[in-house]
Amino acid sequence: MSTMDLRRKLSDSRSSSESSSDAVTQKSSLEIHSLGGATSPCLLPVSPSMHSNGISRGHNGDSRRSSMVDATGRFCSQPMTGSPEILVGLCYDDKHEVVSVCIEKASSLGSDNAHPPDSFIRIIGIDEFNTELSRHKTDTIKHSTQPVYSHHCTMKFSKDKVETSTVRVEVWTVTGILRRKVQIGSISIGFASSTPDANEHWHQMMQGAGITVSKWHAIQAE
Repeated sequence: MSTMDLRRKLSDSRSSSESSSDAVTQKSSLEIHSLGGATSPCLLPVSPSMHSNGISRGHNGDSRRSSMVDATGRFCSQPMTGSPEILVGLCYDDKHEVVSVCIEKASSLGSDNAHPPDSFIRIIGIDEFNTELSRHKTDTIKHSTQPVYSHHCTMKFSKDKVETSTVRVEVWTVTGILRRKVQIGSISIGFASSTPDANEHWHQMMQGAGITVSKWHAIQAE
């Protein structure tokens, strides 16, 4: 074999080896892309707990809780002990023009009393002129400073009126042998919000595109 033929054979062998290497690299790249594409599982929260975005509140009547997104994708907020507070979920369905209100639970109700109170929540929808549009009530939860109501209701608010409407949440206790009803506080969320945090909650609901936004609110004493 001539020197020229030997060089040509070595060159062809090197080219074949490089092509084979490129093919393996390309195949590996395609396999990795496949694992990270449509066949891969969705990204899941690192735990069932909620994820904070670091927003906190001051001592101006806000709940001082950080906004969160829970494991179901719902916006929520961190729990916090102290003064009486209530967890309210809001969702606006612009197709049916209704606000869904979920009264989930409350914390620190009557915690300074010797006996845990019986309590219930009234939910009232009002317009910009303070005219009552609808009214709902939860069941009475007995003997609890941390009552869980799990109450859901809907209120009809048209698209052109929802921005000027308000949901008022009243906290009531039932005491004594005569079962006397006493309103211990409330929170207004919407056009006539009673705190900046409540006003922000309403705007987050409007921007949520059908997502339930839940926040803890400090109960404003009557």
